[in-house]
Amino acid sequence: MRDSGLTATSGARPIAGHATSWKARIVSRLPVSTQARLRSLRARLRNGRRVLRQSVLDCAPDAWIQTRNFRRFLGQRLNLRQPQSFNEKLHWLMLNYRRPELTELADKYRVREYVAARAGEAVLNELYGAWDDPDAIPFESLPRAFVLKVTSAWGQNIFCRDKSLLDIASTRRQLATWMRRSGYWAGREWAYKNIRPRVIAERLLTGDDGGIPIDYKVFCFGGRPRFVQVDTDRFTDHRRDFFDTAWRLLPFSLTYPASGRVIPAPRTLPQILSIAERLSAGFPFVRIDLYSIGAAVIFGEMTWYPEGGLGRFAPDSYDLELGKALVLPAPVSSVRQPRAS
Repeated sequence: MRDSGLTATSGARPIAGHATSWKARIVSRLPVSTQARLRSLRARLRNGRRVLRQSVLDCAPDAWIQTRNFRRFLGQRLNLRQPQSFNEKLHWLMLNYRRPELTELADKYRVREYVAARAGEAVLNELYGAWDDPDAIPFESLPRAFVLKVTSAWGQNIFCRDKSLLDIASTRRQLATWMRRSGYWAGREWAYKNIRPRVIAERLLTGDDGGIPIDYKVFCFGGRPRFVQVDTDRFTDHRRDFFDTAWRLLPFSLTYPASGRVIPAPRTLPQILSIAERLSAGFPFVRIDLYSIGAAVIFGEMTWYPEGGLGRFAPDSYDLELGKALVLPAPVSSVRQPRAS
């Protein structure tokens, strides 16, 4: 608990003129250098407690962490023996469907080979480079605008519109921090566990208004596109809508409320659905994230566990409805580690 700076007793107010705690008064009389050392020591102790707690949690079994998170975020018991809801089945897949290909395709760098083979190189975003060490990124060789992505997790992106305004030292530190810990650890999303951490630089995609373009997230069940998620105003007032493949608005939301506005179908919708079908073939479930840029469709990523299996549906009955569409496969163990390349 943060020290309020007041010394209080049960049912009593602080005495006027004695609002500062006795500990603070003692510290205030120490030399400035000693005070600085004490502050540094307290910070190290707080950080040490966080590291120790995280180390203990890292030793816990995947199923225990997933069950704990499910109860913490959704207030429900996770049924892994007979999963029924969409969220429950995603957690079952994390534990029981461990094909090495999932790791390769969750890797934002290695997935490019698969996408090119299945959908053609034209759907790949322009790649400027890939590096194992952020200090090796040659910023002087990158164009004015670009996006940097860490390959071993989600949401770890740096969008640069003007390189002259970028704090390069801070950027390198942030990337290095992200790379130390894969996306697997937060919710035990298995597909991310063995990804070799790298940084890739790609062309910065922009929409018609010059901002971040809309990405169309296609939910595919058994290799068949079933509906499309559209997020708007992600960095201000995040809203989310769902449409079927005929672009009819669906009556549910997931984690974020619906926008309540008319969202026209992208003119590339047939291509979006076709590409999603080709990329999702052979898997019980995957979300294919794509961008519509003019007349082109650009690949974003493949997502195996949307919202980490912790998404809130409204109404919550749709968690079960989507669960019906996800037919669980026979369990698959990770019989080999994916090659690091």
